[in-house]
Amino acid sequence: MCMNAEYTIVQYKLDGPIARITMNNPQSLNALDSTMVMELTSAFQDADDDPEIKIIVLAGNGKAFCAGGDIAGFSTMDLEGGIDIVKKGGILAKLLVQTQKIVVSAVNGFAVGAGFSLALLSDIVISSDKAKYGAAFVNIGLVPDMASLYYLPRVVGLQKAKELALTGKNINAEEALRLGIVNTVVEHDKLEQEVEAWVQLLVEKPGDTMGAIKSLLNKGMDMNVDSLLEIEAIMQGVRIVSDNSREGVSAFLAKRKPNFK
Repeated sequence: MCMNAEYTIVQYKLDGPIARITMNNPQSLNALDSTMVMELTSAFQDADDDPEIKIIVLAGNGKAFCAGGDIAGFSTMDLEGGIDIVKKGGILAKLLVQTQKIVVSAVNGFAVGAGFSLALLSDIVISSDKAKYGAAFVNIGLVPDMASLYYLPRVVGLQKAKELALTGKNINAEEALRLGIVNTVVEHDKLEQEVEAWVQLLVEKPGDTMGAIKSLLNKGMDMNVDSLLEIEAIMQGVRIVSDNSREGVSAFLAKRKPNFK
């Protein structure tokens, strides 16, 4: 396990086929100021570029996963600066969605504002029962960003998305589970154990196949069935002749556990 020295408020650790990215500025509740956005983007790009990585685990140190943007910084920001930071957040959002790695978020506390967006963009969200979620942007006169306006109605439905975005209210972990925002909720002191169980389940699967599934599911949200079937046929053809598929078929026929890359 190693950590890249270029990061200051983000921890980036490699653990075999797992990249562990941790927001580490607990004094600010891991707010997404310009440095945090830059370092998270760099960390996700590093993981995306590494062919050995299958899983990215995103977490936050301290009492919060991420409590949103740098509100104090907004008070002195001009129009150009505001547009710039939101565009940089958009780049980070696209990385989470477009990376072929599977993003598992471990939400230990507040995931509000841009922190809510980070959870929403993840592929798997493991939540502490003490976590709180909220699209709180309206409470400080802002619109939701980091693609949450796109993904929130697709996850919870349009009417519920309007409710969450217009009121800016927080919801608890059980409500987030009911709405499909998170995948599972566990007791706070069992969060790390549950995250590792999910990671070990996923890391045994073929990385290229998981990436293809993620890509097809995301693309399918904006495609008609005929277009999706065309892409599906091509991607499945590639999978059929892949090393991982050959290994999977061989293991199935031999009644043994596959050794996927």
